[in-house]
Amino acid sequence: MTDWIVMLNDRIIRQFSLGDGEKISIGRGKEADIVIDNTAISRKHISLESTAGIFLISDLGSTNGTYVNGRRIKTNEPVSESDSIQFGKFRLMPADAIDVDATIADSVSADMTSLEEETVFVTSTRAGGPPGGRSGSKSFTPRDMQIKLTLISGAASPREIGIAERNSVKVGKDPSCDMVITGFFVAKAQFYIFKRNSVYVLVPQKSWAGTYLNNQKVTDEITLHKGDIIQVRDTSLRFDS
Repeated sequence: MTDWIVMLNDRIIRQFSLGDGEKISIGRGKEADIVIDNTAISRKHISLESTAGIFLISDLGSTNGTYVNGRRIKTNEPVSESDSIQFGKFRLMPADAIDVDATIADSVSADMTSLEEETVFVTSTRAGGPPGGRSGSKSFTPRDMQIKLTLISGAASPREIGIAERNSVKVGKDPSCDMVITGFFVAKAQFYIFKRNSVYVLVPQKSWAGTYLNNQKVTDEITLHKGDIIQVRDTSLRFDS
């Protein structure tokens, strides 16, 4: 069993284990084992496989490609811990290659570099370590199926979405969002809701429209409480728990 990490700049955004005979995929689509919600990543981007002690990297037909030591690769490229593996703006490497404890990120999100580029948000459909290698799980636990986000004014599709049974909720104007809202200057990804420890948090993204909680503009991660109203221009949503 070997631990691997995904890095953005100098931040670890995901750590996972890979045993012999196992294969893991990384991409922007929900079908990937590790989902990285970033515009530089294709829905199916990269896979890593362990076979008889050999690690094989494959590009899954991505738009921006996968590179090993600066060379664009296709499928079944053997790699070792000394190789540089790049996909989009991200790096993949064995955890032993760096001092993991000194570089673990405190959040699964990374700063945007422009209004048109979504913040990174990482989830996993596989068993294994959570983002950043912390103990415990950061995925949603269906403790209460009544946890939901409900439209109370404006327009949204769908008008209501359950939260507890999902890994994350993404709201914005992009058709790939779990709840789509429209309006001038609304971002492709306006905000996320995900669970941290025992609470749900709202993570606003950079947007000219702004994200408001109970009539107060929010620019940093904030804890949600029952009955909170999230507002984006003419759209108001209620958080129920």
